Amino acid sequence: MREEKKSEEQQTVDDTGFTERLRELVGNGSARSFAHKAGMGDSTFRNILNGALPRLDSLLRIANAAGASVEWLATGKEPTKSDSQFEEEFALIPGYNVQVAAGHGSFAGDESPTRELAFRRKWLRFRGFNEGNLALVFAKGDSMEPTISDNETVMVDTSEKKLRDGHIYVIRNGDHLLVKRVQTLWNDGVQLLSDNKEYPPQEISSADLENLEVIGKVVWVGKDL
Repeated sequence: MREEKKSEEQQTVDDTGFTERLRELVGNGSARSFAHKAGMGDSTFRNILNGALPRLDSLLRIANAAGASVEWLATGKEPTKSDSQFEEEFALIPGYNVQVAAGHGSFAGDESPTRELAFRRKWLRFRGFNEGNLALVFAKGDSMEPTISDNETVMVDTSEKKLRDGHIYVIRNGDHLLVKRVQTLWNDGVQLLSDNKEYPPQEISSADLENLEVIGKVVWVGKDL
């Protein structure tokens, strides 16, 4: 079973007594109605209710829906600072049920936000990001190995539209979204490069550049072990 790597900008909860505290909040109501109130999927909430530890964004949603302290829900301890202060420390970055192809192309499906992941605002500021410009999508395929692996989450800065040599971008080509490293050419075209050398470069002529849409630059990759 794979464990998700715990990063500095994300936070988990102590599972000691968490399920009991969550069941206390749900009370005699139904799990479905509570999940709806919290803005969560029914299956996701039931998994948490049955013992799965929530991500921070889910923890915040549950606490807000119940009017409970996030710190109490996560640890069983009385809060040492207000929930508003706690929430000010984190930004919720929208995630989309979209696969960007790290192979030969993948159709872009529903582009409405389907989830949110929490990142420390201090870390975002340190990296020079504006949280309103950030989005999370899934990579599909192995052409960007070892930098980006299949099914990994990537963060895209949608304000970064100008192509710069050596950087990785999410690019729309018709109905396909690609995640590729970019190299500009002497004839004003570009090459889309794969970090996996088993995949040949894709050359885009200057005449065909108008058919490409730069969605943004990849600025973070969520790694699994």
